[in-house]
This record gives sequence, C-alpha cells and structure tokens, in this order.
Amino acid sequence: MQVFKAFFITLKKQSFSILIYFIIFLVLSLVLSGNGRTQTEVVYNDAKIKVAVFDRDNTALSKSLYDYLNKTQELVSIKDDKESISDELFYRNVEYVLIIKTGFEEKIKSGSYEDLLENVKVPDSISGKLLDNKINQYLSVLSAYTAGGLTTDEAAAKTLETADLSAKVTLLKVEGKQAEKSSAYYFYSYIPYVLICMLISGLGSILIIFRKKDLNQRIKCSALTETGRNTALILASLLFGFVCWAVFILLSVILYKGEVTGIKGGLFLLNSLVFLFVAMSLTYLVSFLVKTPSALNMASNIIGLGLSFLGGIFVPQEYMSSSVLRFSKFLPTYWYVVTNQTIESFNSTAEQFHIVIRNLGIEAVFAVIIFAAAILLSRSRTLVQNA
Repeated sequence: MQVFKAFFITLKKQSFSILIYFIIFLVLSLVLSGNGRTQTEVVYNDAKIKVAVFDRDNTALSKSLYDYLNKTQELVSIKDDKESISDELFYRNVEYVLIIKTGFEEKIKSGSYEDLLENVKVPDSISGKLLDNKINQYLSVLSAYTAGGLTTDEAAAKTLETADLSAKVTLLKVEGKQAEKSSAYYFYSYIPYVLICMLISGLGSILIIFRKKDLNQRIKCSALTETGRNTALILASLLFGFVCWAVFILLSVILYKGEVTGIKGGLFLLNSLVFLFVAMSLTYLVSFLVKTPSALNMASNIIGLGLSFLGGIFVPQEYMSSSVLRFSKFLPTYWYVVTNQTIESFNSTAEQFHIVIRNLGIEAVFAVIIFAAAILLSRSRTLVQNA
C-alpha cells in the first residue's frame, strides 16, 4: 500500500510534465486522425503558379501561347527590365518569367525551334520545371499543326482547343470495401502511437524513479517483499494507464458520437483496450532497460515511430512490400491495424467476428510475452544485485 501511495505522490510531482506530454499527444492524435480522413478525399487539381509573360513577337502564334498561359496559370504584370524581374522573383511575387522572343512565329513556320523563348524562374523550383514541360508540350502541338499546313490562326485555335482536352476521372467503390473511412476509424488507428509514446514518456518516468538504486534499497529494507512491491507498481501503473485510455475514449465519444455507438464502436473500444495492455507491457519492460529521462524519451520515439511505421499505422499496409509485411506480422501494431480495418467494414458476419477475436487474442499474447520478458529481466537483475 505504501508503494501504491508513493507512486501517486511521485505522479503528482511529475504531473506537469505528464500533462504536457498528454496535451502534445492529444493534439497530435487529433491532427493525424483529421489528416487521415482528408487524404482519402483529395482529388488532383492542377496547380497554378504566378507567371509574367513578355510577348515581344506580338503575332498570332505568340498570342496563342500567351492565351494558353492565361488559361492555365496566374498571370502577373511586372516591369520589363532585369532589376524589376530579379526583385519580383526574389520576393516571390512571381515564380516564372517567360519572354517570347521576336521572330517566334517565323521560326515555327520555318521549322526552326531553337531560341524561341527565354525564361527566368525561382532556382530549383519544381513548379518552374513542370511549367517548362507544359510549354514544351504546347509548342510541340503548335508546331505539328503548323507543319500540317494549317494557317497561323487555325494552328493557334486548334492548339488551344487541344490544350483544353482533359480526362475525366471517376473514383469507383470496390464492392465490399468503403471508399471513405469514418473519422473514428482514423482516430482509433493512431491511438497505439499515442498510447505507446505517452505511457513510455509519462509512466516510464515514474517507474525509473523506483528503479533508482537508493530508493530501491530503502524499499528492500522495509518489510515489503519484492513481489508485493512489483504488484503495487503494476496495479498503480494499470490505473494510470486506464485513466489515460479512458480520457481518449471519452474524447472519441464527444467528437464522433454517431460513429462509436453500437457493435462497431464497442469493437473499436475493445481493440484499443487490448492494445493498452500491450503499451503498458512495453512501458514496464522499457523501465528496466533505461535509467535516465533523456534515454526514456529517445526510447519512446524509437519504439513509437518504429512500431507505427512498420505496423501500418503511418504507412498503409497495402503500400508495403511483401517482405516488410511478413516482418510486420511479428509486431502487435500490425494486428491492431488489421483488426481496425475489419471493424471499419464490419457487417456482423461470423467470419468477421472470428477475425476480430483471433486478432485480439494475438494482441493479448504480445502483451503477455512482453510483460513476461519484463518480469524475467526484473528477476535477473535482482539475482545479479544480490550476488
């Protein structure tokens, strides 16, 4: 009981730093879950950049290029001198300056395509390089129509008409799969990362205090047994972890009330609860392996990010190679993500129930194995210290 009380006294002293971690990871989880849903709704839109065009040829073909850029980009008017161009590019008032040289139309008619244009752009600009390609494509079409015997006006009109052609893209729903996942799905998908990092950084900082040599020896001088001390620490840790988990669950209910009710919501909650024990076991194990807060923070980042990337939290599993996926199956986050995906498309079939229960069992096995490793490490260190 004394260790249990001491745990929460220490927690009170560490409450400010733990609160900071909690707020950081809370905001992070909301941002990540929001971004996850946004990414599924993104549709490609051709970006427009600020372009200044100086048409020094002033012919039908040069005007057609000007009209094309006026349709596809954002044209900006600036002074036609080197100093002004340099200033406008420096202050990013314009990203690309195109100069259509005198003799542009005559050179295209004669089949000579060298030294038609001059451009100045922001150094190493990706948008500038993309615009170079677009202009080259436009000139290729314009040259083809001109070489085909069309008049300058006809070639200019046909090229603009061709440039307006675009493919219509329609996103189809695959039968049995949802094209758009719920916000609650993304929120619960990122919970493992948040729980791992927050518990290792927050709870772990308390546990390593109890691992300090002086405090450890004082506890050993008392009548409390090693088993009693570990039991009290485990119970206090479980209570702390459960409160952290409950806060996130309460938050999901507030934010996504309509998406976390019924069987699906209950399974989301159950999956995150089982993973809480995985995160608790990891924290308990790490507390035996590190001795300083800085090492603890490093461990939380490495473990949290590593399990999240390799397990399919940050990188969707369908984008992973077969070799990475085979390795990922040895990580608890992999099974959490698979379970979450099954729950999102849940329609109460016996097969889905079987998959969810099987995966929850695998996660629980991970928690038991990690916790057992922590206990063995604790006993081996105790034997070394007593030797």
